[in-house]
Amino acid sequence: MKVRAGKHRFTSLTTAIVTSLALAACGGGGGSSDDGQNGGQPQTDTTPNQFTFIDQNNVALASQITSAAITVNGINAESTISISGGEYAIGNGSFTSASGTVSNNQSVKVRLTSSSTNNSEAKATLTIGGVSDEFNVTTLAANTPDTTPNTFSFSAQTDVAKNSVIESNEITVTGIDAAATINISGGEYAIDGASYTTNAGTITNNQKVKVRLTSASQDNSAVQATLTIGGVNAVFTATTAAAFSGIQVDVNFDTKHSIGGIDSFDRRKYITIHSTQSEGDWGQGDNHSLGANNKDPNLAVNFVTDYDVYFGRSTGANKWQLRNVEQDASKPGFADEASLSKQGGNARWAYSNGTWSESLKIGRTIEDRGTDNIEGAQQHPFWPEGTLVKTLVKDENDNLVPDWAFSTTDSDAEPLGTATGHYLAHYLANYYRKKAGGDGGLKPKYFEVMNEPLYDLVTDRTGSEKVDPKVIFDFHNTVAAEIRKLPENDDILVGGYTVAFPDFDKDNFQRWHDRDKLFIDTAGANMDFYAIHLYDFPCLGQTEKYRKGSNMEATMDMMEHYSRIKLGEMKPYVVSEYGAAIHCMYKQGWSAARNTYQMRAANSMLMSFLERPDVIAKTIPFFVVKAEWGREKEAPFYPYGPRLMIQEFERTGDDTQTDWVYSDLILFYQLWAEVKGTRVDTWASDLDIQVDSYVDGKDAYIILNSLEFEDKEIKLNTLGLNANTVAGVNIKHLVASKDDDQVSSIVETNPVGIPSTVTLNAESTMIIKVTFANDVTIDQTNEESKYYATEYLKPISANTEIEFDINNVNLGSQGEAILRLAIGRDHGKSLLPTVKVNDTAVTVPSDFRGYDQTKGKVHTGRDNFFGAIEIPVPYSALQGSNKIKIEFNDDGGYVASAAMQVFNTSKALARSN
Repeated sequence: MKVRAGKHRFTSLTTAIVTSLALAACGGGGGSSDDGQNGGQPQTDTTPNQFTFIDQNNVALASQITSAAITVNGINAESTISISGGEYAIGNGSFTSASGTVSNNQSVKVRLTSSSTNNSEAKATLTIGGVSDEFNVTTLAANTPDTTPNTFSFSAQTDVAKNSVIESNEITVTGIDAAATINISGGEYAIDGASYTTNAGTITNNQKVKVRLTSASQDNSAVQATLTIGGVNAVFTATTAAAFSGIQVDVNFDTKHSIGGIDSFDRRKYITIHSTQSEGDWGQGDNHSLGANNKDPNLAVNFVTDYDVYFGRSTGANKWQLRNVEQDASKPGFADEASLSKQGGNARWAYSNGTWSESLKIGRTIEDRGTDNIEGAQQHPFWPEGTLVKTLVKDENDNLVPDWAFSTTDSDAEPLGTATGHYLAHYLANYYRKKAGGDGGLKPKYFEVMNEPLYDLVTDRTGSEKVDPKVIFDFHNTVAAEIRKLPENDDILVGGYTVAFPDFDKDNFQRWHDRDKLFIDTAGANMDFYAIHLYDFPCLGQTEKYRKGSNMEATMDMMEHYSRIKLGEMKPYVVSEYGAAIHCMYKQGWSAARNTYQMRAANSMLMSFLERPDVIAKTIPFFVVKAEWGREKEAPFYPYGPRLMIQEFERTGDDTQTDWVYSDLILFYQLWAEVKGTRVDTWASDLDIQVDSYVDGKDAYIILNSLEFEDKEIKLNTLGLNANTVAGVNIKHLVASKDDDQVSSIVETNPVGIPSTVTLNAESTMIIKVTFANDVTIDQTNEESKYYATEYLKPISANTEIEFDINNVNLGSQGEAILRLAIGRDHGKSLLPTVKVNDTAVTVPSDFRGYDQTKGKVHTGRDNFFGAIEIPVPYSALQGSNKIKIEFNDDGGYVASAAMQVFNTSKALARSN
């Protein structure tokens, strides 16, 4: 507040005295000549007494500050009021900066906006009737900012995966009142969920921070990141696990693994059943079901939708329909085309409109599950050797016409099989929905000329009844040509020869020459696909003969190799049956052990098929539905073996429980029910552990299958997650009891987080579903290609180099490679040759997939070794054209195939070995 002059103060003592004397000289206070004119009226006074505002200090910056009110007095008329630097308000009126008037005894307030800087003054000057006063406000003095936070810390992490991004716990910054500097060494930081960075920056109070780093590439090694905020440090430490002596499995979630350009899990190709959507077995209460009901009245629909299963294969429909077809009266041995057209039209109408068959009605609702079905013909009556067609055709007198057989003529004009092919061509053209639409079921995509013809016509016959395989393969050409004559069939792929037992190495590979090579030489060019069947024989007499593992790898490699040499291409595989034939359980009822053998084989073989998506068209485990057609015809009428459905009493022993229920084979479908997505890179340190993995958005599936006869401890190294966090884990482990019953079950667990190790039971399969908080980022690639040598099937001589040339190899800047050698030798011969790739010596492993083929779990193994050995090759040793040199120290056997698997990767993939 500043002191100013009042309204009536005399200016000096001298002035007061002079004035007093003058008044006395005039008569001092006596009467006046003008008393009557003034009458005592006061003069107008608009000059108020001095008023004073109380100044304010330490006010907030840039804030509206209002003064205490002053009261106007000393005036007897309205007086002018004005302000500069602020606003005023009279009484309870509104604040204004406009000039106005004020009356005596009214109150006035002033307000202004304080300075936006510390320790600075702002003022407003109020003037009333010429009297003024200032209202002064001063902002608070500047404080020294506190940018030193309270102490913070990160929790150390141990047993982390190698070469992985590891994220710390989150800390909250406290104890500062101004922005503090933040920087990091050895890692990255992220504030409040923003992107990670290595750049220095600033952070404010109550913001949250995480740190991440990349763990060491060695076992039991620590990596540290140091975060500094306002001069306060905290260290985040991540230590890899100690060396693990067991089996290591790596999953690189960020790396897409494509094989021949295919990178996804195709359930339509792999998760299938040996049935069709309209097969009678899906119904109930009829002869297909022995008059019994299904426990689930909506069996077919629930099965395919609950477990996401696809069809399928049929080898009986074309034979069943043949019974109603007339023989061509003008061309004996041939089906009548008019009859085929008529009966085909009836069959199409019945499929679309029939209401008498439950399975037919159901099939129409799920036919989208059978868009790539397989159909095949059986030997009888289609092999032309006089087998009669058991006709249901009647003449005009309602009598059955005589049975007839397909023509056996074999001439240039009519090659053997022409009549069979003619019927099958018109059957396919007339009995299924036309291309233009209308009635009828979906046409099969694949047609097998004949199911396992050599087993029946060659292997199981002697003397003059034995058929020359060359004649059978010529028959394939003839049938395929007849089918293709009709334009209605240009959407069907024709193949063969549906080999039952592809024992290429039998009799020192003479079987290969006599059958499989001969088929490719004779009919390969005319086939759209190769149909094969693969079966384990886990108990054939006192032997265990497994396909799964190295034998299956060698079998498929050899066939592909020769096809590329002979035809310049690989015709895709249609594996229309695979599984296990359990000879020691023939002529027995259902048992859990039987299903266990079948599922072990199916899971192991499926894992191998998944490694060849570029040459696999379709695979079907030989799991049938009810198969009353296969029941033994003599007492005690044993049922067929690999059935999805059994009658409940077969499990419980209670003969009154006749409903059809699932056998244990349902566990196969339950195990695989959810798997889908993009394939990502996987690796196992032991070839006996088959591993695969797929990512679908936030979900990932890690699949482990054991070819070992003992339980194994597996260390899981989950890489490439880029700090994505785990929201949930579900593990399904298909195991068998360790007693003689060998009962299979799925043991299901839900651990917190991905387990660092798992125990994989002997010959078991485990699928680990991991759900992450966010979609898994896949931004790296592993592109796999397989290159076969220019020659194949070379004999082994002691101490003599065998050479193969593998050319036109496409290489990138980095990657991996595996040399695959299919070797057939007697037991006891060396399986450890010396191998050079472009004169670089490579180490040949002593282990290979599956058992050593000499001895199984209990009994002896195969008659000799035929399997693939897989040899890691340094990527740096590869060239566009490669010379492979192989040398054994003993005689005998063959190197049947040589191929180089090349993996071109967008980044170096660290392996945990």
